[in-house]
Amino acid sequence: MLVTLQRVQLPDDRRILMTSDIHGHADGLRAILKKASFCKDDILIIVGDLVEKGPQSIESVRLVMELCREYTVYPLMGNVDLWRWEYLSSDDPAMWREMKEYSFNAQYWWGNSLLHELCAELGEPLTRETDICAIFPRIQRHFAKEMDFISHLPTILETQRHIFVHGGVPHERLDELVGTDAFPILKFDDFYKAGLSFHKYVVAGHWPTVLYSKTYPRYEPMIDRERRIVLLDGACGVKHEGQLNMLSLPSWQSDDFTLYTWDHLPLITALDHQDPSPEDEAIYIPWNDHAIELVKSEGEISHILYHGREMIVPTEYIFDHNGVLSCSDTTNYVLPVEPGDQLQLILRLDYGCCVKKNSAAGWYFGRYRMSEGGYKDA
Repeated sequence: MLVTLQRVQLPDDRRILMTSDIHGHADGLRAILKKASFCKDDILIIVGDLVEKGPQSIESVRLVMELCREYTVYPLMGNVDLWRWEYLSSDDPAMWREMKEYSFNAQYWWGNSLLHELCAELGEPLTRETDICAIFPRIQRHFAKEMDFISHLPTILETQRHIFVHGGVPHERLDELVGTDAFPILKFDDFYKAGLSFHKYVVAGHWPTVLYSKTYPRYEPMIDRERRIVLLDGACGVKHEGQLNMLSLPSWQSDDFTLYTWDHLPLITALDHQDPSPEDEAIYIPWNDHAIELVKSEGEISHILYHGREMIVPTEYIFDHNGVLSCSDTTNYVLPVEPGDQLQLILRLDYGCCVKKNSAAGWYFGRYRMSEGGYKDA
């Protein structure tokens, strides 16, 4: 697929909402739009990756299609959207078999896949024995409208003051990018560390902001006003504790961002004060650098070495990755907590609780009670 560019002149008096990387969480999109009081006076921009890694991929596509019919919505192509469309629209049985194999890997890591959903809707649950060559033509016929919608998503959206793109752009000469291969700007890994600066704000998703954390995990958007870069991806669906981020502006002329967040984690109410641990002593193990050495295990917790530094991690987070002992994302950071704080519960152990507070993850060792329903405001 080649880069396409959509230019839009936004009206002066309408609120702008921006989100990205929904990853099959239609209920999350509905919830965060409700939190933001989304209405027909607003403009919604979705910066790619509607599908995979969540339980509602096809529902997410249909929800965005419905929003486009009823509201002012500008959805963009994401790299995962493009991959799925290329596989689903192909007439090559080898690609069908490749997608089938990928889908079982996705099911293992995230509990579901787009292909599992499509097959289930056709009444043909996807199994290892499924005749993929027989079912793919049925998928292409039954889901033709959804596939056509994805195929026409633009790669870049440019407005008076913003450039929206899933991964990132190498420069602001956007006309030079039109007609080139779309993949490099949809999957622009580690975009922020490319050191680029812009005149217009470049608003991107794709690379979860938590991967830029140095000491402990933070899932909120990154806003660099000097370099004019806004990064939205809160790792929704990618990680158990990830979240869907949405930023709003009162108008396109404004720099006054307001944050809304959603995740599926249960809420607890802290009953005790807790001082934070020193940030310069905090260690964070991200998923792109997770090799460890085991020192000793003590039931539900283990002592490990990470880059030569010792820390305690949940034993269940330790796994073998292609023969290398590894640990899922975690930190030794102890969060600052006050009685009455609402925390999102990631993992409960006798040792303590892994929690999130204001989009930051860490440990809480005090007493708490389970909270009733609802979503904590950002």
